[in-house]
Amino acid sequence: MQVYNATSIAGTEVERPRFDMSPERVIERKVKAEKICGLSVKSLSLESSLDQKSAKELVRGFLPITNISDGRTARFPVESVGKILRNNEFDISQIIRDIPRLYETSILIWSELEFQQIGHKPHPNISEYYHYINKFSDGSNEYYIRFTVPEERAGRTGGNGRSFIHSAIISDTTVYNKKGDGSQQARVILPGEKSLSPFVDKRLREFFDATINKITQSDSKVNT
Repeated sequence: MQVYNATSIAGTEVERPRFDMSPERVIERKVKAEKICGLSVKSLSLESSLDQKSAKELVRGFLPITNISDGRTARFPVESVGKILRNNEFDISQIIRDIPRLYETSILIWSELEFQQIGHKPHPNISEYYHYINKFSDGSNEYYIRFTVPEERAGRTGGNGRSFIHSAIISDTTVYNKKGDGSQQARVILPGEKSLSPFVDKRLREFFDATINKITQSDSKVNT
């Protein structure tokens, strides 16, 4: 698991650091990237779309969910529902019943410590963020879903070191090439034409770009 080193910059406003490009970290990420590409595809049946109120009522009945791969238990607060519905081009309300199953069978890819970023609201109640990935199909297309799971600081009001699902970003797997090293170029959209380009998960793309591309470049230097 990769953890950003933010100890030296705690309490200061900084830009979010990019992934550590040291050879050992790149190799660790390569193993993770291969696991992402090798994830089994969960087949989901789309249900009728839900409005935000109905989606929240459904989520209220969810119990805390434990991830099988690392044992991290997270709750899915109703406060996260609106953000998840707004921040996805895919209608996630149609698969919201499957969120527990998707988080439960996802794999941890990287984590990062909380620190103050320029232009962002501080989150003193959060100690760390964990990013989990899974893959599913709606019968027509395959998608990645990336869960961001913050861990609350122990001792803070309302927090006892617990974790919760903050966001779930869905992106079409076709925007990443077969090697998993970034997104395909979006085609030109003609005036008045609806965009057919799939949504790109920027953070997942950065992970791939800082992994396979670096390995490929290193291999090319060795071969020459």
